[in-house]
Amino acid sequence: MAGPYWKLRPAPPTPKDELCGGATIEAITLRDSLGPNCVYCLRCNGEVAPERIGFGHAIAEDMARWRFVYRGLHSLWLDSTEYEQWALERLLDPDGAVNITGRKVVARLNEYVRSYYWWSMHNDPLMDDAPPATCPYCNGSLAPAGRRGLQKCELCSVVVAWNDF
Repeated sequence: MAGPYWKLRPAPPTPKDELCGGATIEAITLRDSLGPNCVYCLRCNGEVAPERIGFGHAIAEDMARWRFVYRGLHSLWLDSTEYEQWALERLLDPDGAVNITGRKVVARLNEYVRSYYWWSMHNDPLMDDAPPATCPYCNGSLAPAGRRGLQKCELCSVVVAWNDF
């Protein structure tokens, strides 16, 4: 039994069935899933161990810093108190600092493997039940990406998730 302090302990390793098992990594997404790693395979949505990509210390530091800020905003939104609306506006602002930083990390990751910034629209109050047709950055057309109904903009290196899983 985990006891009352389980939330105060380090997270256990990612289960093997949640890891990308592909022989090669063709494309990744940078996104926060409330765990320590924020790199996922676009094809299977499994977590990708950073060492499989092989980026250096500076990118790892920038990625961890982005994750810390993004997670802070996401946590404020999830808390559903006085900060909820403010945090949601930051998360959904394409020109907001956290999204600019994330896209800069993705630009650097693209030197190693095709990379995309995960743009989640499931929180957007203006979103209807249809998938988005245009990129949140350039307003260009989106193309299917990976599985699960994701859409991508190649120009902006963005994957749009409108129905998060």
